[in-house]
Amino acid sequence: MIVIEHLEINGRQYVRTYSDAGMLIHGGFPEADYEEAIEPAEYGRVYTETDIPIGGDDEISMEEAFDLMEGII
Repeated sequence: MIVIEHLEINGRQYVRTYSDAGMLIHGGFPEADYEEAIEPAEYGRVYTETDIPIGGDDEISMEEAFDLMEGII
């Protein structure tokens, strides 16, 4: 099942999304499979749970995801 947690970091609202079943989640930007997503709440992104266990070959690291989100890559 998808789990959504609301966080506040340095006065800014974030949303953490992950699977409680140990599966990758799919969605986001860029659209891909992730272990978890932590992003500003105003992005309003939606994720779905996949049937791919965490540790599969199609995921990117959180560092890569943050770099993509910040426009570094």
